[in-house]
Amino acid sequence: MGHDKSQDVAVRLVGRISRRVEEFLMDLGEIEPNELDGLELERVASSIVNELGLGLMKEVFRRADEEAPEVMVDGQRWGNRQASNGSYTVKFGTFKLKRGGYQQGGRGKVLFPLELRLGVVEGRYSPAMARLMAWTIAEMPAERGAAYLDEVGLGAVSSSTLHRIPLDMSAVYEQDRAEIEAVVRGEWRAPAGTHTVQVGMDGVMVPMDGEHAKPRGRKTGLPDVPRHERHYGPAPVGPADSDDKDGRAYHEASVGTLSCFDADLNHLGTVYSARMPEYRKQALAEGLEAELSAVVEQDAGVQIAFASDGAQTHWEHLEGMQQRLPEGVASRQLLDFCHGSKYLFDAAKQVEADEGNAQALAGGWRSKLRHRKDGAQIVVRALRYQRDNAKREAVRDELDTIIDFLSDHHHNGRLEYKQAANDAFPIGTGTTEAAAKTMVGVRMKRAGARYDNHGGQTILTFRTAVLSARFDITMREIIKRYSADVRAAA
Repeated sequence: MGHDKSQDVAVRLVGRISRRVEEFLMDLGEIEPNELDGLELERVASSIVNELGLGLMKEVFRRADEEAPEVMVDGQRWGNRQASNGSYTVKFGTFKLKRGGYQQGGRGKVLFPLELRLGVVEGRYSPAMARLMAWTIAEMPAERGAAYLDEVGLGAVSSSTLHRIPLDMSAVYEQDRAEIEAVVRGEWRAPAGTHTVQVGMDGVMVPMDGEHAKPRGRKTGLPDVPRHERHYGPAPVGPADSDDKDGRAYHEASVGTLSCFDADLNHLGTVYSARMPEYRKQALAEGLEAELSAVVEQDAGVQIAFASDGAQTHWEHLEGMQQRLPEGVASRQLLDFCHGSKYLFDAAKQVEADEGNAQALAGGWRSKLRHRKDGAQIVVRALRYQRDNAKREAVRDELDTIIDFLSDHHHNGRLEYKQAANDAFPIGTGTTEAAAKTMVGVRMKRAGARYDNHGGQTILTFRTAVLSARFDITMREIIKRYSADVRAAA
């Protein structure tokens, strides 16, 4: 019976599309070549293709429906089948469809088998449509994304929908984040030829509203509970709940990278991580260590570089990761060379008033630090000499601060750049520095942009998945949470 119905639908669909194609070609044949409007003709052609796709997907949804009086879902019986109309959005547009709904005990929540069988997101959006919205929001704001999809002619939705549905999917992700990330890591493999893995951390300020900071333009009083919290519970508390800086408009998000290099220090690929502001960047550090453990488990011969700028919190986390490495894994800590070089230039400016002379002096120190095995000792000794011979107290104090900074990192073995380069360890954190700009700066620091914790994390979750080439696995795991095996009850 169902097969016959599908055949009837197919005949009608093919007939309708065939007529449109014939009309298109007939009209085309009557237009002079010099009068062809390529833009309009392509729009018409796209509408024909979309009509075909919409009709095919409507039949997919119809095929996924269930007509049995009762169904079994996750070991539970659902009955009291009632047919009702529903609207569904796929990449080709939106259609209405009569589908069967089931309840338990004739009351409460209504379950629709076709939605569970297909992994329909938030009761309306096909998996492909959900992927498109997640990808779009990772790349651009909702308003621009909606305009872009409308121009493309596929997946057109309103800006409010494009804003709302990724928030819901992100809430689903956060509920099962540990499990989803474990699956994603388990399926990822370091690129062939990986010799060194660099683990880096950085921080970047993000503009925030919400928490104790009043959103711009919003009247006083608490806003309505967001839709994703009504459905999936409240999001984790934000930093203003614990950092004694209530009302500050900016907080520091955290970014992390796990970058793979071959024996010649050619960059092979990077896994990106990012979390909205939180106390001591704990979740980011835990995720990075889990990523690192997965790599070491795959290849115990890989060597590990722990790299960052001078932030003490970063080094506390990175030192802990290094201490917990399995025995026999080669590793070292390195202060980002560019970051250390900046301190040398700051010191040179205290010694030489002329900027050109300061540049030359700093360049000499920088060369020794980079190319001499005992470069750190030579540079620190030179700085102490300049401090002791400085006539002004302010200069001595500034040089003292720089000497203490470099001496501390030298004591921890983080300035051994020549030996590190000889052993194929990257001495710079370019991928980590770029990650802060690529993941947060480019996407989130736009005129007038403000984020609460969950809204910002939604962007970062999908953006890191895209940039890490893990989007397919991540979305597959999210859509699984909207899916279930549905069987007609015996």
